[in-house]
Amino acid sequence: MTNPTIYILGAGNIGKYVAHALATHVPSVPVTLIFRKRDSFKKFIDSGRKLTRWIDDKTQDSKSGFGAEYIGQSYKLNRAMPISNLIVATKGQQTLDPVGILAPRLGRNSTVLLLQNGLGVHEELNSQIVAFRSPANRPSYWAGICSAGISGRGGTNNPFCPFTFQMAGEGSLKIGPLSENEEIDQSHLLCQSLVESSPTLQTKVLDHRRIKLAQIRKLAMNAVINPLTVVHKCPNGALRHLESRRALPGEPVTALAAEFRPSYMVAEIGPVVRAALNLPSGDPKLDKAWSDEALLRDVLRLADATAENRSSMLQDIEGDRHTEIDYITGWIIRKARELGLKCPRGSQKLYHYIKFRKWQNGEVLR
Repeated sequence: MTNPTIYILGAGNIGKYVAHALATHVPSVPVTLIFRKRDSFKKFIDSGRKLTRWIDDKTQDSKSGFGAEYIGQSYKLNRAMPISNLIVATKGQQTLDPVGILAPRLGRNSTVLLLQNGLGVHEELNSQIVAFRSPANRPSYWAGICSAGISGRGGTNNPFCPFTFQMAGEGSLKIGPLSENEEIDQSHLLCQSLVESSPTLQTKVLDHRRIKLAQIRKLAMNAVINPLTVVHKCPNGALRHLESRRALPGEPVTALAAEFRPSYMVAEIGPVVRAALNLPSGDPKLDKAWSDEALLRDVLRLADATAENRSSMLQDIEGDRHTEIDYITGWIIRKARELGLKCPRGSQKLYHYIKFRKWQNGEVLR
């Protein structure tokens, strides 16, 4: 049985943004938000199941009528309420447990769009969820990359509300299949609905090869920016100063700043990324596009564009929460080993520092 509802796991900024866009442009398609926390679920119900986008400090656009589920009650629905279309808008480290709970409602006719940073999540789902270990039983996985800037606050004069958001920067939504054997069917409900929401989402449907290229490029940038902002405790924009002066603004040059700067990390990560892509040799355009110089340029451009932002990894560290390090830097390390490459020393040190909140010599992360 096909369920025409689009389910969105995760009601953070990305989840709210996509749900609001779907309700705006394809109101005939039911959208249900799945909450991991009972308290957030109850607050959403009490708020009238409404999501609000602030256009400016005085203008807002509210959409209501969303369905809502608490993940802890999903087992009651089981196969009686199958999920044909699921958008996962949680962070990588928050994905396995809730999708495992939803697994009885997912199957070979389901499509799961992983709209998150990092790589390796769908492999983890297939290996850790018993029902998905057989290719005959697992859903079709798609990847999504959202480049829009979204803030949870409703403008300068409007306090934070968990069910409001505003745009901090325009961007697109790229989606595509993770299986190289899957043909793109733009009439599929999830794909079609996201495409019809293009006036807001700027949706672009890519084939397997192109979505893989986009995923790995974004991962390469995140693998530089996120760990460096943690180790230096700085906003994204400070990385430009760190690269040019080998010191943070107003601070002296230190061994830490000299070693952990963007160009150092790109020089380590670049060979792993290029090997993972298995790019055809002798193509000048591809060689130039994936050179260390091009990757560094993209890293610094993104850091400049989000100069005032504190990376999500830094915010997780400051909030004493688990980070996405396993799906970003961890993926780089695992891929290097898998390909028989020299393991990137700096990435290993940063991984240990962030994963275990201390350097390998025992000095703790403060």
